[in-house]
Amino acid sequence: MMLDEHAHHGIDATLAVLSEHDPGPVRVAQTRTRCHAALRKEAARTQRAGGGSRQGWTRVLEPALVGSLSIIYLFEVLSRALQLYRF
Repeated sequence: MMLDEHAHHGIDATLAVLSEHDPGPVRVAQTRTRCHAALRKEAARTQRAGGGSRQGWTRVLEPALVGSLSIIYLFEVLSRALQLYRF
């Protein structure tokens, strides 16, 4: 226990020496400007692609297909486990 406490004190002392490295206001403004530009570009691309919404049948069919395949897979896993343990 003494070694762990000693190690923590050493780490605390080392961390106390470190200074904070916050970005300056100019760097914050540059980063914010780049982020906003990227978001506007992505929004424009989504809008050109049709708003990002899928057709009606795709919105319904895809989750139904994935759900049914998942249920079939789960059933197969359970049946093989039951066969393995001979229940």
